[in-house]
Amino acid sequence: MTEIALRHDWEAWRGYVHHTRPWSDTVKFYRERIAAGLPFQPLLQLVESIAASPISSQIFGGTSMFDLLISDCEDFRTGDGVLHVIYRASEHQFEFHHRAFSGHHDEKVCTEAEALQTLRLFLRVKFGVLYEIPSA
Repeated sequence: MTEIALRHDWEAWRGYVHHTRPWSDTVKFYRERIAAGLPFQPLLQLVESIAASPISSQIFGGTSMFDLLISDCEDFRTGDGVLHVIYRASEHQFEFHHRAFSGHHDEKVCTEAEALQTLRLFLRVKFGVLYEIPSA
Protein backbone atom coordinates (compact mmCIF):
# COMPACT_ATOMS: atom_id res chain seq x y z
CA MET A 1 0.00 0.00 0.00
CA THR A 2 1.25 3.49 -0.81
CA GLU A 3 1.61 5.97 2.05
CA ILE A 4 -0.47 9.06 1.25
CA ALA A 5 -0.03 10.97 4.49
CA LEU A 6 1.77 14.28 4.14
CA ARG A 7 5.22 14.12 5.67
CA HIS A 8 6.94 17.19 7.05
CA ASP A 9 10.61 17.76 6.62
CA TRP A 10 11.31 19.39 9.99
CA GLU A 11 14.84 20.24 8.91
CA ALA A 12 13.40 22.57 6.29
CA TRP A 13 11.39 24.37 8.98
CA ARG A 14 14.63 25.14 10.79
CA GLY A 15 15.94 27.15 7.84
CA TYR A 16 19.11 26.82 5.84
CA VAL A 17 22.50 26.02 7.32
CA HIS A 18 24.55 29.10 8.05
CA HIS A 19 28.27 28.37 8.01
CA THR A 20 30.17 30.21 10.70
CA ARG A 21 33.65 31.62 10.34
CA PRO A 22 36.44 32.63 12.72
CA TRP A 23 35.88 35.83 14.67
CA SER A 24 38.98 37.32 13.04
CA ASP A 25 37.24 36.98 9.65
CA THR A 26 34.13 38.69 11.00
CA VAL A 27 36.27 41.55 12.32
CA LYS A 28 37.86 41.83 8.88
CA PHE A 29 34.40 41.81 7.23
CA TYR A 30 33.25 44.86 9.24
CA ARG A 31 36.57 46.68 8.82
CA GLU A 32 36.19 46.32 5.05
CA ARG A 33 32.66 47.73 5.22
CA ILE A 34 33.90 50.70 7.23
CA ALA A 35 36.70 51.26 4.70
CA ALA A 36 34.01 51.29 2.00
CA GLY A 37 32.27 54.14 3.84
CA LEU A 38 29.59 52.30 5.81
CA PRO A 39 29.05 53.54 9.39
CA PHE A 40 29.60 50.27 11.27
CA GLN A 41 32.19 51.37 13.83
CA PRO A 42 29.98 50.55 16.87
CA LEU A 43 29.23 47.08 15.47
CA LEU A 44 32.93 46.53 14.76
CA GLN A 45 33.75 47.42 18.36
CA LEU A 46 31.23 44.84 19.57
CA VAL A 47 32.70 42.15 17.29
CA GLU A 48 36.26 43.05 18.31
CA SER A 49 35.32 42.70 21.97
CA ILE A 50 33.97 39.19 21.29
CA ALA A 51 37.04 38.24 19.26
CA ALA A 52 39.38 39.36 22.06
CA SER A 53 37.38 37.58 24.76
CA PRO A 54 37.67 34.00 26.02
CA ILE A 55 34.04 33.49 24.92
CA SER A 56 35.18 33.55 21.30
CA SER A 57 35.74 29.80 21.61
CA GLN A 58 32.26 29.22 23.08
CA ILE A 59 30.10 31.13 20.62
CA PHE A 60 30.15 31.17 16.85
CA GLY A 61 29.37 33.97 14.47
CA GLY A 62 28.64 34.89 10.95
CA THR A 63 26.96 37.61 8.98
CA SER A 64 23.78 37.96 7.00
CA MET A 65 24.11 40.97 4.77
CA PHE A 66 25.40 43.41 7.40
CA ASP A 67 23.80 41.82 10.48
CA LEU A 68 25.80 39.82 12.98
CA LEU A 69 24.55 36.30 13.74
CA ILE A 70 25.62 34.53 16.94
CA SER A 71 24.99 30.96 18.06
CA ASP A 72 26.37 28.51 20.57
CA CYS A 73 27.04 25.93 17.86
CA GLU A 74 28.94 25.90 14.60
CA ASP A 75 27.15 25.88 11.27
CA PHE A 76 23.77 26.60 12.79
CA ARG A 77 20.42 26.77 11.05
CA THR A 78 18.79 30.17 10.81
CA GLY A 79 15.66 28.94 12.60
CA ASP A 80 17.57 27.54 15.57
CA GLY A 81 18.47 29.56 18.65
CA VAL A 82 20.28 32.36 16.87
CA LEU A 83 20.94 35.89 18.10
CA HIS A 84 20.65 38.50 15.35
CA VAL A 85 22.47 41.74 16.12
CA ILE A 86 21.45 44.61 13.88
CA TYR A 87 23.03 48.05 13.99
CA ARG A 88 20.87 50.98 12.86
CA ALA A 89 23.40 53.71 12.16
CA SER A 90 20.80 56.38 11.38
CA GLU A 91 19.27 55.93 14.85
CA HIS A 92 22.53 55.05 16.67
CA GLN A 93 20.77 51.95 17.99
CA PHE A 94 21.28 48.23 18.17
CA GLU A 95 18.53 45.67 17.80
CA PHE A 96 18.97 42.25 19.37
CA HIS A 97 16.60 39.53 18.17
CA HIS A 98 16.79 35.99 19.49
CA ARG A 99 14.68 33.54 17.53
CA ALA A 100 14.23 30.00 18.75
CA PHE A 101 12.74 26.99 16.99
CA SER A 102 10.57 26.52 20.08
CA GLY A 103 8.90 29.88 19.44
CA HIS A 104 10.32 31.60 22.54
CA HIS A 105 11.50 34.81 20.89
CA ASP A 106 13.06 37.79 22.65
CA GLU A 107 14.20 41.14 21.39
CA LYS A 108 15.57 44.40 22.69
CA VAL A 109 16.46 47.75 21.17
CA CYS A 110 19.23 49.70 22.89
CA THR A 111 21.62 52.58 22.42
CA GLU A 112 25.22 52.17 21.33
CA ALA A 113 26.32 52.69 24.95
CA GLU A 114 24.11 49.81 26.13
CA ALA A 115 25.13 47.34 23.41
CA LEU A 116 27.80 45.40 25.32
CA GLN A 117 25.61 45.06 28.41
CA THR A 118 22.70 43.88 26.25
CA LEU A 119 24.95 41.40 24.46
CA ARG A 120 26.13 40.14 27.85
CA LEU A 121 22.53 39.61 28.96
CA PHE A 122 21.53 37.68 25.83
CA LEU A 123 24.66 35.50 25.91
CA ARG A 124 24.05 34.58 29.55
CA VAL A 125 20.32 33.93 29.31
CA LYS A 126 20.13 32.31 25.87
CA PHE A 127 23.44 30.45 25.63
CA GLY A 128 24.62 30.13 29.24
CA VAL A 129 27.84 31.97 28.38
CA LEU A 130 29.27 34.42 30.89
CA TYR A 131 30.71 37.38 28.99
CA GLU A 132 32.84 39.76 30.99
CA ILE A 133 32.73 43.21 29.45
CA PRO A 134 36.29 44.46 28.85
CA SER A 135 37.27 47.48 30.90
CA ALA A 136 37.87 50.61 28.89
